[in-house]
Amino acid sequence: MQGTFGQVEYVPLPPRFAERVRSGSVVIGCSMIVGTVLLFGLTTFLQGIVHGHAFPDSLLGKAAAVLPPLAVLAMAVLVLTCRRCLRGDYLVIASAQSARNAFVVTYVLTLILIIGACAVPIVFHVWHETHAARAPDLLTTVATLAFATMGFLAGMFYVRPSMQTLRRFSDHPIW
Repeated sequence: MQGTFGQVEYVPLPPRFAERVRSGSVVIGCSMIVGTVLLFGLTTFLQGIVHGHAFPDSLLGKAAAVLPPLAVLAMAVLVLTCRRCLRGDYLVIASAQSARNAFVVTYVLTLILIIGACAVPIVFHVWHETHAARAPDLLTTVATLAFATMGFLAGMFYVRPSMQTLRRFSDHPIW
């Protein structure tokens, strides 16, 4: 199954799966970018209606509002770069390993930022007008978590396919 061409190890992929990686990474990555931007726009619009201005008054509140969507955008960029792990219909093992590591680190960082963004309004007073505004923004929290999880799972599917997936996409019984 594995071959060495020069100094780089390759794993052959079924052509249909390689095409799925090429097209699917673009579709999912672009969808994550557009969805995150639209979600952030909707959230700032709703915060503007509720509080009179779009962002929290404290710097910590602003960071808690901005950092999780930026982490999701970083995950989207990683999904877009899954294509770089392919050489023709072969998966480059070193590139795939570094992409998997980047996905895990980015996903864990995103989870930490989402938990922090959910906890900051509860622990700290980020909106100055009322005490009732200490509740976290659950729409942003849940949607950001969904986008990050979707990107992580899609990226891991592309750079670490299971044998069952390779058999399903294969036209030949070599898998």
